[in-house]
Amino acid sequence: MRIKMGTSVPKMGTTVHLDADQAAYRKAIADTLRRELGPTHQAIKTVMRWTGASERTAKYWLSGERGPSGEHLIRLAQHSDAVLITILTMAERLSEKPRQHRCAGCPARDLVLQNLGQEWKLSEGS
Repeated sequence: MRIKMGTSVPKMGTTVHLDADQAAYRKAIADTLRRELGPTHQAIKTVMRWTGASERTAKYWLSGERGPSGEHLIRLAQHSDAVLITILTMAERLSEKPRQHRCAGCPARDLVLQNLGQEWKLSEGS
């Protein structure tokens, strides 16, 4: 019997380390959702309603074991200003100087923060 060798891909080369960034992303989204929705089962139901995701998936997001991606992330940002700010902050699209913040289609930082109320501003400083 003849053994198929195929094309082998070398194991050496450029290694992309995304573990730290992925962990920070999952933690940031989970913290944001828990801060906005609370630690109750109602938070899971709300996330399910917003995104159309399953209960297990919503639990993973709220626990930080996994993070939303693609369409689910967009749906969360549509319903939650806090998630939108978290995404923009992680993408380094929010500036401390409002005049420098000029990305197309992006709400001004002060406008979004105003809608979040005092709780978000207090937690941002600590």
